[in-house]
Amino acid sequence: MARKSTFTRDDILRAALAVIARDGFDTVTARRVGEELGASTAPVYSNFGSMEVLTRGALELASDQLLAYFRRPWTDEPFLNMGLGYLHFAHEHPNLFKALYFERHGDFDIEARLVPALLADLDAHPWLGDLPRPIKEELLFQASVYSHGLATLICTGQWRNPDLTQATTWLHSVGGLLVRAAVEAAGWPPCPDLDLRFGEFTIPWRIQPDPLRGDGDDV
Repeated sequence: MARKSTFTRDDILRAALAVIARDGFDTVTARRVGEELGASTAPVYSNFGSMEVLTRGALELASDQLLAYFRRPWTDEPFLNMGLGYLHFAHEHPNLFKALYFERHGDFDIEARLVPALLADLDAHPWLGDLPRPIKEELLFQASVYSHGLATLICTGQWRNPDLTQATTWLHSVGGLLVRAAVEAAGWPPCPDLDLRFGEFTIPWRIQPDPLRGDGDDV
């Protein structure tokens, strides 16, 4: 197949994103992006004035991918899908997750890109959408504290061989508690179907200790 001679900005952004996903944010250079394209560095610099502009564009593309994960129908409950999308993205794209949350990259602000979109999704939720905006903002923040902790354990390898089925149970349980707190803060009457939507709260214990062995597996 003949080598492509003309590359668009989208081609170059996708190449930069591929380098980040495979090798990490710090490895992105014009030469590496050119190699990913099968070209020299010329298309990179002719389409982008600097590497800072290119990497920012690649991070914006990564954040769009993360938002798509938040919106996947992992379950029938859209609010829980946000947390589940977070964990699946961290598991499937650890270097992109690290690039978005752990690296220094100028004035790029992942929260400024994602939070308004997620609040708009909560506004459209069939029943949480009627919560007052400050309560929705607090609900989203509290949920992100828990899900970000799990996602960080996953993407950094601190949780070896993560069990996303178990993590889903934890998110269901903690998410249900947070929704109950939000409903109470709004002065709403208890929702009779909360247990059906989120399940009863269970302590997110990783393992039932073996009394004969006297210990348990580490994360």
